[in-house]
Amino acid sequence: MKLAIASDQPAATALLEEIAHLCAAHGAQWHPQLQVEVNEGAMRLLAPPETTGALISLPAELLLPIEAAKWTGSADALQLLQPPPAATAVQFELLQLHVELHNATGKLHWWSSQHPARLVDASANVAAALAPLKPGHAAKVERSAAEGFLSTRSFGWRATLEQEQRRPVLMPLIDLLNHHHQGAPYAISDGAMRIKAAQAGSRECFAHYGNRRDVLDLALHYGHCDHSTPFAHSAPLEITVEGVGTIRVEHQGQRAPVHPFDPPRVTLEPDGLRLSHLCCHQEHPERVQTMLKLALQGSLKRGGHDAIGARQLAQKGLNAMGAANLRLLDQLAAAAQSSLHPGSATLAAAAHRQALIIQAVLGA
Repeated sequence: MKLAIASDQPAATALLEEIAHLCAAHGAQWHPQLQVEVNEGAMRLLAPPETTGALISLPAELLLPIEAAKWTGSADALQLLQPPPAATAVQFELLQLHVELHNATGKLHWWSSQHPARLVDASANVAAALAPLKPGHAAKVERSAAEGFLSTRSFGWRATLEQEQRRPVLMPLIDLLNHHHQGAPYAISDGAMRIKAAQAGSRECFAHYGNRRDVLDLALHYGHCDHSTPFAHSAPLEITVEGVGTIRVEHQGQRAPVHPFDPPRVTLEPDGLRLSHLCCHQEHPERVQTMLKLALQGSLKRGGHDAIGARQLAQKGLNAMGAANLRLLDQLAAAAQSSLHPGSATLAAAAHRQALIIQAVLGA
């Protein structure tokens, strides 16, 4: 099979041709009208509008293990010191081509110098503003630039059911799909990684990268402000609202919740209300609003309020939760905008987008 490539970089074109040829020689298949576009280092996959069905099928033996690979400490270019011990000859050849492709398109240099998470690393003010919103971000394991970058490109793969932990692998060709909330999920069946065509009103094809990352999570991990994600996690909170009591939000929920709207565990306490977490979904704000109002009304009635008073105070509690989140997000946006770092605009935009979602659901 041949892969159509429209590129402004001859080196990237040659490497993509080699990757496609090697994958096809070992059983990979793709939509006959699939096209790779390379523009100033950015890569994406295109197909005719309203394309449906299978997009790419990649045999599992072409998934590239990267666990235990050794890299130099360079922040400008990927340089492999020792290949992953589990890699076959074909996997190693494809890994080398991938390394060259990432270097030809400046991926590691961008990750090291322009990614918004590097702004958080470099600025104490931005880190302090982010901490109450995403307390887990500061706890990330320290690693080399190469390992950090590759963690944003890899998929957790479990070759057999007996394998306890997923191992990181790179996915040739599939790796070129950008994320969209309506993108196609990765699916493994019959010994192959498969993905269907999923578009969002244009020729570009998208994947859904998985997990329950909101706009701010996506900016901090992948480095872009995603306008397709319709939900935002509340910050962990403990606020006291006059007439209502204390409202607590403990953490930010599961990475892969059982229910798509991720309902929290609600506990009525003597002094107010405790939520395990809170996910605000702008496409269905009434679900969170109804759940919170009923919980708050239950707490207030137990405290002696009548039904009308409880309803009014419940709305007040809802708005107070929204206002607390907006205050934190405004502080993060202001801290980011005060920096000259190249990632500041993306981080500020993500904070603003997050605030719009929360305001649509909780008000302020």
